[in-house]
Amino acid sequence: MNRNMLRAVVCALSFVTAADAAAGAPAQAMPLSLARAVTDQTIGLVESKGLYPLRQEAYAQAKKELLAAVDGSAPEVDRSGLYMRINKLLATLDTDKHSFLMPPAAPGQSAVPAPAGPRMPTFQLVATGHGTVLRWVPPAITTSAPEAMAAYVQAVYDEAATLPGIRTACALVVDLSAQTGGNGWPPLIAMYPLFGNANKARWVERDGKAIPVVYRAGLETKAGTYAPGRANPLAPFATGPLAVLVGANTASAGEMLLIALMGEERVRTFGQTSYGMSTANATYPLPDGAMLVLTQARSALGDGPGYRGGIPAMQPAPQGEPVEASLRTAAEWVAASAPACNAVRE
Repeated sequence: MNRNMLRAVVCALSFVTAADAAAGAPAQAMPLSLARAVTDQTIGLVESKGLYPLRQEAYAQAKKELLAAVDGSAPEVDRSGLYMRINKLLATLDTDKHSFLMPPAAPGQSAVPAPAGPRMPTFQLVATGHGTVLRWVPPAITTSAPEAMAAYVQAVYDEAATLPGIRTACALVVDLSAQTGGNGWPPLIAMYPLFGNANKARWVERDGKAIPVVYRAGLETKAGTYAPGRANPLAPFATGPLAVLVGANTASAGEMLLIALMGEERVRTFGQTSYGMSTANATYPLPDGAMLVLTQARSALGDGPGYRGGIPAMQPAPQGEPVEASLRTAAEWVAASAPACNAVRE
């Protein structure tokens, strides 16, 4: 994976709000010296790397209040009050409220909880009037541990290998409705055959520097490292039309994947407008064990403007339409448009 990719997003993109993070903050006090170190590092990172404030005067006031919290002579500072002021500072930035502070995780717990509920199959075959379509639902992953990322990619390959009839599929729908946030890199690595070298997805930093989201060779190399000797099940769909299904809760890492796929001209998107956190985050450990999740870039396509708010589908579904109904529309379109499906019918 190349330097640009690592600079743009150091680790996981997370669909966690500031209120969620503050709710889990430890209530105990912290030494004044430690609170000052946390404050100084936070301000330094925000001002050197973060997106600029929406209103400079609002940022200046929040910064003043934060510094005042560590400017006393008492030996300790209330941790929850300090975190509240840090999140208030972050809320003044032009980040779609995607920057926040995660408190230290309790022993044995993850700072970002895993999605609840049963895990659905990631691969399914969908019959259409023009042929069989493969539906892939990349699940969310909330860790950036290398062994977990490798296991994710391996599981994609292994599940596809056990799906009867997968070779009969003549087109593909990538369903991002389950991508509600977390780490976007494992699914991006798993789907590397879907990308070309002319991909138009970009991250745009605060001073206008554009960085490619997709580096095909780097993704392929990483896939080979994580799942050596396995054949990628998405390779048959490296050319031809590609349908992408979007849900109203497709957010953060899910929107990173959406932008990456929209960078391919052959893609058409279906479903709902995405949640609206299409910005790139980097995470930084703070001296007390908390984690600063800092937004550093906006997503864009080519030379176009950075996205703000949700990303509308190219073929929008009625508001509230169930995912399965939108899937039917996407599957019928891609099968009717795919040369491979037409060749099967002939």
